Amino acid sequence: MTFGKQKINVHEASRTFDPKALAPTPGAADFCLITRMPVEEMRAHLESCGVTIELGPIERDGAEGKMISLYFRDPDSNLIEIGRYLELC
Repeated sequence: MTFGKQKINVHEASRTFDPKALAPTPGAADFCLITRMPVEEMRAHLESCGVTIELGPIERDGAEGKMISLYFRDPDSNLIEIGRYLELC
């Protein structure tokens, strides 16, 4: 589902995708936040705050085109994606 420049991934009962929530269930979701900050700068900031990056930087499809993304988990193990559209890079 897309809402302007934001995207929410909803898990299907018979098909999951990677990366995904730690324990995905039908109807569960993860989300992507858009940044204008360079991805390597965002990665350095997150790591300086003690955040473990699970995946990335990696190219993905966003709500409005190709983007470079980082993936990490919030304190409840939900998957969070932070992405920057390639046209901004």
